[in-house]
Amino acid sequence: MKKRSLLTILTSTLLLAASCDKGFEELNVNPNNPTSLDAAYLFTNAEYSNYNSLFEFEQTIVQQFINPFGGVTSAFNFNVLNQGFTSARWTNTYNGSVKLITQVISQVKDVPARSNLYNEARIWRAYQFMTLVDTYGDVPYTEAGQAYLNNIYNPKYDKQQTIYADIVKELTEASAALDPAKDIVTADLFYSGRVAQWKRLGYSLLLRAGMRYSKLDPAKAQSIVQAAFAGGVMQSNDDNCLIKYTQQFPNVVSTGVSVLTNTYYLAEPFVSQLKNSKDPRLKYWSAKYSDPGKAPSLVGDTTTVNQFGLPVGYDSGTLPTAPGFRGAVGAGFNYSQVNYAVLGKVTTPQFFVTYAQTQFLLAEAAFRGWITGSASTYYNNGIKGAMGQMVAYDASAVIPENTQNVYLNSAPIVYNDANALNLINTQYWINSFNNGPEAWANFRRSGFPALAPNKYPGKQIKGDFVRRFNYPLAEASVNLENYRAAVASIGGSDDLDTRVFWDK
Repeated sequence: MKKRSLLTILTSTLLLAASCDKGFEELNVNPNNPTSLDAAYLFTNAEYSNYNSLFEFEQTIVQQFINPFGGVTSAFNFNVLNQGFTSARWTNTYNGSVKLITQVISQVKDVPARSNLYNEARIWRAYQFMTLVDTYGDVPYTEAGQAYLNNIYNPKYDKQQTIYADIVKELTEASAALDPAKDIVTADLFYSGRVAQWKRLGYSLLLRAGMRYSKLDPAKAQSIVQAAFAGGVMQSNDDNCLIKYTQQFPNVVSTGVSVLTNTYYLAEPFVSQLKNSKDPRLKYWSAKYSDPGKAPSLVGDTTTVNQFGLPVGYDSGTLPTAPGFRGAVGAGFNYSQVNYAVLGKVTTPQFFVTYAQTQFLLAEAAFRGWITGSASTYYNNGIKGAMGQMVAYDASAVIPENTQNVYLNSAPIVYNDANALNLINTQYWINSFNNGPEAWANFRRSGFPALAPNKYPGKQIKGDFVRRFNYPLAEASVNLENYRAAVASIGGSDDLDTRVFWDK
């Protein structure tokens, strides 16, 4: 995907989408109005408008990032509820990608000449709802995105188990139905219409969905995983599903990182994992600065031995009491932050599904005896894929093959069956850095890495980790009947401790 094509496609798409939204209220929500736009442009905008939360969200829960300062940007470091955090994915996803994808599907569902667009939209819709279910549990599904089409303003919530069953069906059917001999969706941001890669994305998502059942229902997990494996999952980093941003259409997460510099520190468990294993990715993700408040304008120290993650369980006031406190520096603390030269750029890509993640899931499936092949081979392929993926962040982030081999054959990393699940899922956690929703979901599913609970006093959770996000307050006021039914369905408590159905 070239930058020029991204800019051209998005300029047309966003202008069309803006004009689409602008007149809806004045037109009293004309259900026919969305169909006047070309579905391909709506689809492009649905890809681009995918919501990705900032570091303070899921990445804080899984201890890759930490914000020690009080206020609205520190909820999950302190394990307290912040509706600004918990409602963000809901609001942005339903008002963005879900609405647009629903419109696309309604336009092309019965148009044989646009069957690939229809099935690619089904795959991307499945991705959106998998993330929503993983975050909240029961959510609006069958009636979601229907306000503009069918005047449904207060959608019912579907049971999360039912949604996941339909996601499996949708991914299975849509992936199989994709046909390179039919329509090519050139406005596609991910693959520029390459149908074979969409098919691999669909089956890789099916693999991910199947593995979510690994503890809940191993037999079902095995069946879904085998179907995905037979269908054909991602084969290399060329199949990665990601967005490459431009100066004109920037990565808002990276932009946020560059603005709130003094709040962005890497957490001790994450830095220690990379540092102790001599992980060559550390220098691209982590850096020390002489003044954290001015970090983006400074040259960071990326030397491995000088990297120290900020301890979990402290705020800016209690941090000096932490064992081995490293002191203050400039306007902040003497701990590692994100490497702004790599992660602070507006062109930093956003990964959604990767070849490396897929290989790690295959490694676990092979270890469990669900598929053919060697777990160690899939595991090593995953590490090499993750290392090769780094060049997408920055052209200088090239990790030579011999460096990769030294790493994967080192004592802390080399594959062995006795420690397989820990090794595989810790690497999944590392590769999902900057992909908070998936890092958090797989941590809940697998239980790895074995993180120590955040002991910050005054937490509002009963357990050791946040298990789901609360529903937005607006739902309890404008969609009360359906909200109450959903809360009853998930166990009677709309809180941070309630687990989604597969989280056992």
